Amino acid sequence: MWLYYLYRFITWLAPFVPPRFGYWLCERVGDLLYLVARGTRANVAENQRQVLGPEATEEQVARNTRLVLRNLVKNYFDQFRLWKLSREDLLGLAELEGLEYLDEALSHGKGVVLLTAHYGSPELVGQSLAVRGYDITAVVEHIQPEPLFQHMCRLRASHGVKLIPSDKPLLGILRTLRKGGIVGLVGDRDTTESGICMTFFGKEARMPDGGVQLALRTGAPLLVAYSYRLPNNRFRAVGRPPLYLERSDDFDADVRAGLERVLREMEAFIRQAPEQWVMTVPLWRTCPPAEEEGA
Repeated sequence: MWLYYLYRFITWLAPFVPPRFGYWLCERVGDLLYLVARGTRANVAENQRQVLGPEATEEQVARNTRLVLRNLVKNYFDQFRLWKLSREDLLGLAELEGLEYLDEALSHGKGVVLLTAHYGSPELVGQSLAVRGYDITAVVEHIQPEPLFQHMCRLRASHGVKLIPSDKPLLGILRTLRKGGIVGLVGDRDTTESGICMTFFGKEARMPDGGVQLALRTGAPLLVAYSYRLPNNRFRAVGRPPLYLERSDDFDADVRAGLERVLREMEAFIRQAPEQWVMTVPLWRTCPPAEEEGA
């Protein structure tokens, strides 16, 4: 429970910290994590090594790992001060590109399944959509302890985003789509262990397929979007053209085909700035080797 009380204290304190000093301090905390959090550092380095490819040097991997941890702490700082940000603050913190694609997808009246990654700050950009009047429901991992989860949900819902834990009945998702709203999911980590093994950056990883299944079953367009932190610690969010998935008699094959399209788009934007991909768990240990799968 000590972590819960620490988060409560930082939530109270963060809005009073000048942003420039706060982000500088976040970088120092990220550097400290790099030195002392050996397990997390090793996980991030493993992921970065896979993304950067075999030609990457250890110096490049180490640099990116340090930057990922800095960005991770900055993301928490942004979340802790969410509750005090005004609508005007949020509008100024994120510039959105590709809203025309989102509006096009919503125009069909079936809602939109919006897939993103642990890249930039999905939480802050979701808030930016909400204050612009979009009806958005996000599916979130149900972390423990429960008081900490509830506290983080209150922060993330402080400007109109509705949240549904990933381990609870997802009827709210269907209601959102029926009303023509947006369902937001993170598509680069399978927290429920129910996904399928797919090639991601050249190696098999178990990836979540729930968003693709939802789009296929409801007919809702699927839209991949991402955000990235700018040097001034504001964000640019980019929405890609919507994907209209087709369903055949082979649903499993349709899911794999749809997920393939999603993963290729994710690879493209993660490659642009791998240090913005704040994935802190080892992603490529989740699928057995090919010879074991065939055994």
